[in-house]
Formats: sequence, structure tokens, C-alpha cells
Amino acid sequence: MTWGEGLVTILGAAILVVGTWITARFSRKTGEEANETAASQARTADWAAFMAEQREWTERQLKEQDERTEQQLAERDRRIDRLEERLNLVEAKYKAAIAYIRRIVRQLQRHVDPEDIETPPPEISPDL
Repeated sequence: MTWGEGLVTILGAAILVVGTWITARFSRKTGEEANETAASQARTADWAAFMAEQREWTERQLKEQDERTEQQLAERDRRIDRLEERLNLVEAKYKAAIAYIRRIVRQLQRHVDPEDIETPPPEISPDL
């Protein structure tokens, strides 16, 4: 082996070592970037799953609240209907009582005999 051949062999080996080192470094850096990208994608997927879960929970809560509100409104409407019925009854009794009182006052003004004074109407008799 000559000087030139030895030098070429040494230079070839050095180039091979440097090339291997550069390739290994590039592969490691590419692997780290791939890992970072995978981790980022995993975080994004986790965040998307968390947001989907939050959206479902919120929608479920809003639906339950809407149902409760509808039930409360229906109960309120029933109570209002009952109160209207009671108010109508009280109003009818009030009008009957006022009419009766007016008739009695007229009879008393004419000095009608107490036995001839009319009896209360049936609407207000239980209240007297």
C-alpha cells in the first residue's frame, strides 16, 4: 500500500464517520421533532376531547334546566288558573252580597216587617 492509498483509506474512513455522525444527529433531531409533533397532537386531541365533554355536560345541564323551567311554568299556570277560579267565585259572591245588602237597605228604608225581609241568596248563605 502506498502513501496515497493509505491517505485515501483514512480520508474515506473519516468521511464515513462524519457522514454517520451527521446522519445520526439529523435522525435524532427528526425523531425529537416527531415526538414533539406527536405530543402536540396528543395534547390537541386531549383538549378536543375535554371540550367535547364540556359541551355535552353543558348541553345536558341546559336541557335539564329547560325541563325544570317548563315544569315550573306549567305549575305556575295551574296555580294561576286555580286563583282565577277562586277570584271568579269570590267576585260572584261579592256581587250577590252587594245586591242583597242593597235590597235589605231598601226594605229597611220602607220599614218592612222583620219577618218579611228576604233571606240571603244561596251564594252567600254559607258565608253568613
